[in-house]
Amino acid sequence: MYIKWINCNVSLHLKDKFSLAQEKWLRTKSAKGFVAQTGGWNSKDETEACIISFWENKYALQYFMTNFHDQIFIENKQDQFYSSLTVDHFNSNLTLEGESSTFIQAIKNAHILRIADCRVKNDKVEHFEQMQKEIWQPGMKNAKGMLIGYCSKSTNDTNAYLITSFWDSQENHQKYVDNILHGLREKADVINDLETTAGKQLFLIDSWKILKDY
Repeated sequence: MYIKWINCNVSLHLKDKFSLAQEKWLRTKSAKGFVAQTGGWNSKDETEACIISFWENKYALQYFMTNFHDQIFIENKQDQFYSSLTVDHFNSNLTLEGESSTFIQAIKNAHILRIADCRVKNDKVEHFEQMQKEIWQPGMKNAKGMLIGYCSKSTNDTNAYLITSFWDSQENHQKYVDNILHGLREKADVINDLETTAGKQLFLIDSWKILKDY
């Protein structure tokens, strides 16, 4: 899948208005090639809103951006409710299987999205991807409450990766952090693969979820 990852800085007094505007992207579900969109607030920074959308390919997203995006954006006046915005794009190259039988079901049931934004050393890219398959994929599959995840590579930086995992509850995600995460990091030798890494935990908002009708 093709992923669009958006981060917005929102003043505290504008959070409610931003949230209402975010709910007005529902028309996106009719776009050809659209799969799903969800988002929420960063648990460590209540002024940061994060939105992630999934598309069948980049051409589907490009068509939506050219023909539909601006009209919706102008109508909901969302640009009035944030001070800055960043957008990145990724191609998913590995599915991290979890408890959900389908991606759509996972998004429906997810309350937590965990993000790991990784920059990999030039000579460690192959090893990093291999460890995703051999260590992280089976390790996370065995974690209670992990619904589905993806390892995705940046479209404009061959060393940048976005690891996303959807969880049914904060409690189960915290159990994973406390009891499983450290062991997987050691087995995968993460410290020697990465130049930098940044993590985020999002509390997903049901009214921001948009799912393609099947």
